[in-house]
Amino acid sequence: MKTSLRLLVVLFVFSSGGVVRAADNFVSMVLNANQVLSITVPENRFLKIRTFTQEAGGLSRGRVSVMANGSTNAFAFVASIADPNSAHILDPVNDFVVAGPATVTVTCGDTTSCFITYRKDANN
Repeated sequence: MKTSLRLLVVLFVFSSGGVVRAADNFVSMVLNANQVLSITVPENRFLKIRTFTQEAGGLSRGRVSVMANGSTNAFAFVASIADPNSAHILDPVNDFVVAGPATVTVTCGDTTSCFITYRKDANN
């Protein structure tokens, strides 16, 4: 009995360690109304935005702007509206990938908060 309990504890420790390492690359944060986040993507890297949602009720949406090769795409990606009072998300939440070198600017809407999850990784 003691041996199986010890084995179970060891398996739990090793399995949870893998989850923590896999999640270390992602950054999640809440942006307040009109807050701006600037992310520099170096050459030979890419940025993957996994989640970019905004609370329902704002007048303008959060947006992602990308500056690469001297030109800016001001509305490359917009926040998905998430309504906590509803059983579903109103807009689809899709991944968005930007290859470097680039500067990515994330701006939250004017009256609500936004939630973003992203990571920078090497091109393979």
